[in-house]
Amino acid sequence: MFELTLGPEEKRVRRTRRRDPVARFKPDKAAQLDAVAGCPELQVPAGHLCRDVGRWVERLDTSRVEAGYSSLGRHGYHPKRVLAVWVYASLIGLHYATEVARAMRTDAAFRLLSGGHAYSEGVLKRFRQQQEALFQDALEQTVRLAGHAGLLDAQDLAVDSVRLRAHGSTKQVRTLHRSKERLEELARQDVDALEPQARQVHAAKVHKHTEAVRLCQQRGASSVVLTSPAAALMKFPSGAGLPGHRATVAACGQQARLVVGVLLDAAAVDYGHLEDAVREARRVLLKAGMPQQACLQVAADAGYGSKADLVFAQSEASWVDVLVAEPQAAGEPTGAGGLFGRNDFRLDAAERSVLCPAGRKMRGPLYDKAHGYDRFVGVGCDVCPLKPQCTRGRERNVTVDWDFERARASMRQRMAQPGARQRYNRRIATVEPVFSSLEDAMGYRRVSSRLPQTVKAEVLLKLLAHNLSRLITRQRLVLVLFRLS
Repeated sequence: MFELTLGPEEKRVRRTRRRDPVARFKPDKAAQLDAVAGCPELQVPAGHLCRDVGRWVERLDTSRVEAGYSSLGRHGYHPKRVLAVWVYASLIGLHYATEVARAMRTDAAFRLLSGGHAYSEGVLKRFRQQQEALFQDALEQTVRLAGHAGLLDAQDLAVDSVRLRAHGSTKQVRTLHRSKERLEELARQDVDALEPQARQVHAAKVHKHTEAVRLCQQRGASSVVLTSPAAALMKFPSGAGLPGHRATVAACGQQARLVVGVLLDAAAVDYGHLEDAVREARRVLLKAGMPQQACLQVAADAGYGSKADLVFAQSEASWVDVLVAEPQAAGEPTGAGGLFGRNDFRLDAAERSVLCPAGRKMRGPLYDKAHGYDRFVGVGCDVCPLKPQCTRGRERNVTVDWDFERARASMRQRMAQPGARQRYNRRIATVEPVFSSLEDAMGYRRVSSRLPQTVKAEVLLKLLAHNLSRLITRQRLVLVLFRLS
């Protein structure tokens, strides 16, 4: 027998292009009668929230996501319908895929949004995990839609943050300070005098804390959560120290209260976040149609009063006008234990000198090369009658970063200008309702995932739901005013 062999150029090329490039999705069966859920189109009232959600989600452009679906084989669920289901679930307080999948079996509102289909838990989880880019793009589209409706005001921006519980246990938290202390304690133990089993326990403890120190130094953080890489230990308003995430939000308009910028990290404080938040808000507003030469006006609380934040406000005054209030007014004691604070010392940047509350010129400056600031030491503190109010040590020490002090002085001058305090007071009514909507109206206080990409996608989804709820409310008010007129 003879065997015929073909060369590489003669081999049959397998078809790799699909015959129909248009993606196919499961058909809409919401108007059909179902044995379990009935007919959703007839069951859901005309003014139901889910109908408004469906109409607004339909206006969003999801073509990039749709292009990733195949036209061959088993048809998938339309991304707009899955997105509408997640948005509606967020607005009514369902944040876990298991809860949403269970509700979709019999809830007519969910079945109407899904086109008569009941999504499984896996479909909902995968969609939320993989569509971070879609949620970000949809959030920006809501800002663009608000701009077309005249709801955006670049002169009324506010920045603040909210802490969300992480999906992690406090037993999985490791702090840099505590691990270093434990390593020092373990190093002082005589390992040779221990029993074999005790040696193994000792070695395990050393490995645990050594790894914790390595992770903290690698991430540049003071704490890590082993089971949730995007989380860290932070102080919550209740006073408890728990694993959490920090979501920094830039909101626009006292009436609209729309989210125009989101940053997510595991920082313990707000310090240093102002520049990134303002630049992100400006990027989104420019995409929404704001003129390039427009000057933003941003208000932030005292948590954004670090050197990096105030220097940014001073150096970028050409395109952004920032208002940041100090924690306390000048002249009030700000030191620990009721002692004199920084505001009680008179700083002269021109001469680089400091006068203490008693009017004496302090000795210095003594430059601290390691930290980059000047240090001043009190003169005659041992005989000063104000010493009990100034220091409990031998002499009072004051450190001064002159770049920081110039930025603080510049911000004080800006806050003292006419109208600055009135505009700053609008901050609470602009950004705080966003957090109230998130935590109280939606009941969203804890993230349901540990994966970093899913955590960010989940927070973006909730803020997208907030923006859509604001557009729905505005549409209803316009309709009411139209009917009244």
